[in-house]
Amino acid sequence: MRVGRTLASGLFGAALVLALAGSPASAADGVQHADVVGGSGPDDRACGLSDWNATACFEPYGEWFWLKDEDADGIPVAIRWWYSNPGYPSRSGVIYNDHGKAAGWTNVNKSFEENGQITYELCAFDVPTKSTDNCWGTGWSQT
Repeated sequence: MRVGRTLASGLFGAALVLALAGSPASAADGVQHADVVGGSGPDDRACGLSDWNATACFEPYGEWFWLKDEDADGIPVAIRWWYSNPGYPSRSGVIYNDHGKAAGWTNVNKSFEENGQITYELCAFDVPTKSTDNCWGTGWSQT
């Protein structure tokens, strides 16, 4: 009988921990390091911000952020983003690429509720302090 209670309370505790932990995507908000893709980049229609320094894109189908360093100056680049959707918690974060120009496209996959709005801007990024600087432009998309 005691074993049954221990098992039941253990299962309840595990379920409670899972419920309080939130979704993996929301837990990953904040500062994230972009992965090198090793292939082609995003659909050109997804790219809202581009200059001589970097290109930032958001593809709503699959909810992918794309980032490409366009200058071999050794300064990492970043996307600073915000998500809003009435009835859901607002979210925000930074995705950075410190792989350099030679790496090509990098990306991060997110998960957002449908019919929300993503706004984002392109920035320089300081790796030691995990902070953005010299941000410009505003891209936006629906999820």
